[in-house]
Amino acid sequence: MEPIALLFVLFGLPSAVWPYRMARFEEQLDAIGSKRRWSEVEPADWKVMLTRYVGIVMVGGGVLWFLSG
Repeated sequence: MEPIALLFVLFGLPSAVWPYRMARFEEQLDAIGSKRRWSEVEPADWKVMLTRYVGIVMVGGGVLWFLSG
């Protein structure tokens, strides 16, 4: 199960380090098909904060999972 723990760390680390960029990228993906331009979308403050916390939890969980296995 260590490969899954590594994936948690690899996907969680960018969210924990660059939460604004990751949240903005997600908003840009959500804007596909709408009339708004990609350059105009901005993530809400709560989404940036949630992205950071989820990233921290993923990294912490992945490290704990890796060390327990």
